[in-house]
Amino acid sequence: MRKLALIAALAVAACAAPLPQTPPSGQSAEVAPPAVRTGQTSTYILHDGYTGLPRGTVTYRVGAVQGDDVTVEVTHDNRSWTEHYAKDGNWRERPMTNLQNFRYDPPYAALPFPLAAGKTWQAYVHATDPATGKANRVRIDGAVLGWDRVRAPAGEFDALKIRRYVYAGNAEFFKTEERIEEYDWYAPQAGIIVRHEARSEHMDMSMNCKGQCTIVRGDWVVMELASHGG
Repeated sequence: MRKLALIAALAVAACAAPLPQTPPSGQSAEVAPPAVRTGQTSTYILHDGYTGLPRGTVTYRVGAVQGDDVTVEVTHDNRSWTEHYAKDGNWRERPMTNLQNFRYDPPYAALPFPLAAGKTWQAYVHATDPATGKANRVRIDGAVLGWDRVRAPAGEFDALKIRRYVYAGNAEFFKTEERIEEYDWYAPQAGIIVRHEARSEHMDMSMNCKGQCTIVRGDWVVMELASHGG
């Protein structure tokens, strides 16, 4: 029952040709976290991964850096909100893929620097919904798959491709937990993620389906870097 279609898709993806483990010329094998400065601004073009249809643009602007906390102002078309990160890029407070906003303790292990091809990690974090106080125990299984050449509206980049399988810990009587698949392409020379993909799904058990439950797929969001500066 808990073997969702997403897991089958991940198995297919795992059969793809492995990425190079040796860095391109001029790149370090071990990548340190980037410098973060107030005013840095990055804009991404969004589209739907299922249909390819555009979904507007999203802009991230570093509003403040205080100790290890980075405040980021986010704008998606006419909506805006605030997110918080550690200086190494791991998440302190922001929405989980296809879910609501959470505060993470310890920070959500999205980019455990230093990064290197072949690195793997497993992390558990508590994700607390600030609106309700309810906390879930989240598991993150991460891997740096290797080096990839990726094209975005901002240009072409040599990037480390990072994969995360995330188990959101939010199962309820009528549904399984959200299972999330996330990919980041981190370009060391730009010091930023130049492409991001994320999708999720869970199983609806509300109809006592006895092994034939409905798989509910969340959005499949693709973000590509359009500009970066500041």
